[in-house]
Amino acid sequence: MQCLRFISGEENPRIVRPVKELKGFARVELKPGQTQTVTIPLTDRSFAFYDSDSKSWRSDKGAYDVLVGSSSQKIELKASVTWR
Repeated sequence: MQCLRFISGEENPRIVRPVKELKGFARVELKPGQTQTVTIPLTDRSFAFYDSDSKSWRSDKGAYDVLVGSSSQKIELKASVTWR
């Protein structure tokens, strides 16, 4: 069984945030040599953080790294997206 994780990291954060944050995952059972396409949706909340001052969720505009792998240490795919 493989568990794929989507991890987001803002390139230039305005507040202190973890370097990597788990934002979604999918558990997939594969036989040896088998492949499968997996979709992990990105929503507004995927890029958001809770702002305790305003007591609301906020998303900072900017570039984010999208990392996919079987663990935070074993990244197999990486892309950069811009959140506007």
